[in-house]
Amino acid sequence: MHKTPIQIRFNDIDMLGHVNNVMFGHYCDVARSDFFLNTTIYRPDFFKDDKMLILVHTEYDFIIPCFMTDKLFVQTCIEKKGQRSLHFLQEIVDEKGIVRVRSRSVMSTFDKATGKSFPLPKEWLTL
Repeated sequence: MHKTPIQIRFNDIDMLGHVNNVMFGHYCDVARSDFFLNTTIYRPDFFKDDKMLILVHTEYDFIIPCFMTDKLFVQTCIEKKGQRSLHFLQEIVDEKGIVRVRSRSVMSTFDKATGKSFPLPKEWLTL
């Protein structure tokens, strides 16, 4: 699993003193970007590339609350490679490795010109 440190900001905290659940989507986005930049040859440029991967599904299990003083990391791996998609497992863990939040997501290929998916290029996933 690829590990990305996360900085918790004051703005991430809700009225109960917890990291607001919506923030975990942002943390996972940061970690997926970091995953691509550090473990594959696919380097998406969403403003210039005509063919890319887009997020099409996310789900979260909130297991243990997170707080401002916690040190968090997102561990990211690909659980499954489809013909046109990647299925990710991401776990937000603390410094002891205790899972606080678990996320599964799917990214699909997308061609801006056609508005459709296309077969996943093997060279994008040299891990």
